[in-house]
Amino acid sequence: MCLHGSSSDNSAGCAPCATTPSVLFLILAQNVISAVAMNTLRLPLLFASFLLVACGSVVTDGGGSTTGNNTTSGDPADGGAGDANPADVHPAVSLTRAQNDALWDAYWASQNPSGSTSGTSGGGEDLDPNDLFLHLSDLGVSCGSPTVELPCGSHYELSLVLPPAYQQVGIYDLEDPQLVAYSIMTESGELNSGDPKDCPWGGGTPGPGSLEIISIDETEVKFKLSFTNASWDVDPSGEYTAPRCSSGN
Repeated sequence: MCLHGSSSDNSAGCAPCATTPSVLFLILAQNVISAVAMNTLRLPLLFASFLLVACGSVVTDGGGSTTGNNTTSGDPADGGAGDANPADVHPAVSLTRAQNDALWDAYWASQNPSGSTSGTSGGGEDLDPNDLFLHLSDLGVSCGSPTVELPCGSHYELSLVLPPAYQQVGIYDLEDPQLVAYSIMTESGELNSGDPKDCPWGGGTPGPGSLEIISIDETEVKFKLSFTNASWDVDPSGEYTAPRCSSGN
């Protein structure tokens, strides 16, 4: 199975690919919606040519009640009381599925001036508009765009999607099926030649590791990410503060 693509390296016997990491992210995101429409939760079967890791399970810790600032409030579908400016770039941002769908609709509309769109929002009774997206990248992310254009040079983009039950302080296994279902990561590798687009890339579910929600309220989410997956060339491990995108973003 071809897990990484390159415009020049065909040592693994894979056909040369022209797909960029950001386009791969778009393809994976669209496949998530297709999987839901087919009531298919085993997403790795759909992502067979893209995945780097397999599904897992188990919540290490989490759940229970929280107090003080470690609770969510307001309507998650409206983005809480977040006031992150759409143009501001942050290491990470948090937004609801409803907000993320709106960003994809706007993105596809901008890519197709004719008026027809093929956005990632759509039908599927399993899609909860209250799901919370933790969107991060080493290049920075914003509340004004659903994706990041990854150039060559070992960069990554990651979206971790938390169902409402996981939107509270706790430690969660990144291979928990509830997180694997919609979470996506893509990465770019180092240049192979003088061509600025000639580099390996990969994408799929995050794989082994943990997500610790340190605190969560209506304005921001503080979390710690620990990756233990050697399949990735980049490592997004670290602590992040993700401001919530406002309902107007």
